[in-house]
Amino acid sequence: MTDDPILLSEDRDGVRILTLNRPRQMNALSSPLVVEILAAVDAAHKDDSVEVIILAGCERAFSAGADIKEAASRADETAEAAHQREVNGRALYDLGGSTDKPMIAAVRGYVLGGGCNLAITCDMIVAGENAVFGYPEVKVGLAATMVTPGIVHRIGPKIAFEMVTLGENITAARALDLGMINRVVPDDSVLDEALTLANGLTKFDSRIVRVTKQVFLDSTLLDLPKALDAAQDASARLKAS
Repeated sequence: MTDDPILLSEDRDGVRILTLNRPRQMNALSSPLVVEILAAVDAAHKDDSVEVIILAGCERAFSAGADIKEAASRADETAEAAHQREVNGRALYDLGGSTDKPMIAAVRGYVLGGGCNLAITCDMIVAGENAVFGYPEVKVGLAATMVTPGIVHRIGPKIAFEMVTLGENITAARALDLGMINRVVPDDSVLDEALTLANGLTKFDSRIVRVTKQVFLDSTLLDLPKALDAAQDASARLKAS
């Protein structure tokens, strides 16, 4: 057992860095870790001193996905606990949509399954050159259910279907070609590059950045006429304020 925190938090000039801290488990997404991530992003959203959120992992893995050992121990789980876990899991995969503040994932090592969905829910991703992305669910006898909607919406149907059905891992270079990520840098420069992007965002009017992100989120979910309506409403509100 260890008393080390499973999620670390650090503030740097308007940027909050949240670091998954289960390195021995390759940052597997245990129920307690999911709860802490959700709470930490919500706290950052409500904190006026925070303009950008960075989500990072460890050297070996941003996150290797679901905590399989924890899943195997759920035989006596109550229906209420199971329901809450599912609610939390769904919220995790739409984490980027829970705040209008920009979120950047800084990833190294394995970025798999639920861990991959956690990364792509962020607005931008900086990856180490040796990062590995993939959805291995079908290879271990699991249907790729909750991980599928996120990758379909954020990456596109053809590549999404290939990734969730074949279960093949891809390199950071391939992920960049597919538009899954924004930057590929040397592994030891991942956090620095994410901070460079974050610091660039903090130089702008935070209200403008947040409204822009909200219109972006609306545009990913609505058809074009409705997205234009949402953009027009946002522009009017911004002018009125």
